[in-house]
Amino acid sequence: MIPEFRVPEWVKRNLVRFDNIDDIPEEVFERIRAGLKDKKAEDAFLTIGVIAYNEEKNILSCLSSLAEQETAFPIRVIVSNNNSTDRTQELLDRCGAFSVLATSQGIGHARQAAMDLGKGKYYLCTDADCLYPPTWASEFAKAFEKEGVSAVYSVDSYIPTNNKGRLTLAVYEIIRDFSLILRRINRPELSVGGGSFGIPMELGRKIGWYTRVKRGEDGSMAYALTQHGKIAFINTRRSRIWTTTRSLDDQGNLFGMIGRKIAKESKRIQIYFTPAKKGYRDKEDNLLEPNE
Repeated sequence: MIPEFRVPEWVKRNLVRFDNIDDIPEEVFERIRAGLKDKKAEDAFLTIGVIAYNEEKNILSCLSSLAEQETAFPIRVIVSNNNSTDRTQELLDRCGAFSVLATSQGIGHARQAAMDLGKGKYYLCTDADCLYPPTWASEFAKAFEKEGVSAVYSVDSYIPTNNKGRLTLAVYEIIRDFSLILRRINRPELSVGGGSFGIPMELGRKIGWYTRVKRGEDGSMAYALTQHGKIAFINTRRSRIWTTTRSLDDQGNLFGMIGRKIAKESKRIQIYFTPAKKGYRDKEDNLLEPNE
């Protein structure tokens, strides 16, 4: 699917922007609270786990979009607060979110804490700086119905800022998505991002999230799941999420972003055509804990 050149109305509707938390209208909290009220089901078919670390600027937008999920089955939304030192927890409490404090620092720990409290057949991973279309959970559930699928993922588009316009970001996404197509041939685990990733609950718990790394816990889980079936990619407007541009903030203008992306992918393009037979080695600078 070609990236959209305009921000969808559902994204605009759920964006909660503010300069001061104390200036957020109470009606925003009431709306999110009302939407999340029926998304704490004990008999959930699937659980949506949000991870958050100092996300006071983004968490309300994320929860606003999840509060609008349209499903024919009960769901459970859990926010895993990974020791935030800002006002993230205050905002979670004010909008009535079901949250858990993940006391061990790290993305893998945060995902595990949410999954441990999950209910249902599937667990869908989300990130606090992302927004999700109302059809997102249903599209993932539908993808899991296909035979032999052990995991499902989709990709994101970027919300424009004053410094990065939507046209610029769309061009970048086209180039990025092409690299993802190459990765999916033999290395689907390299295409998976934890912001939009679904796994079978029972199998996910059996494998467990990799907690020793600063990043890459999503790829590690995906790689383990390739041993049990196909990693399915869904690429429609109904499943594509939207996120902030903070991962691009250090890449400069359009030409800088594209240049760095092409250079990075060119260096590793050969590995995309060779399946990983023995897994991956952790880099020392990506470890939360040193090698023993």
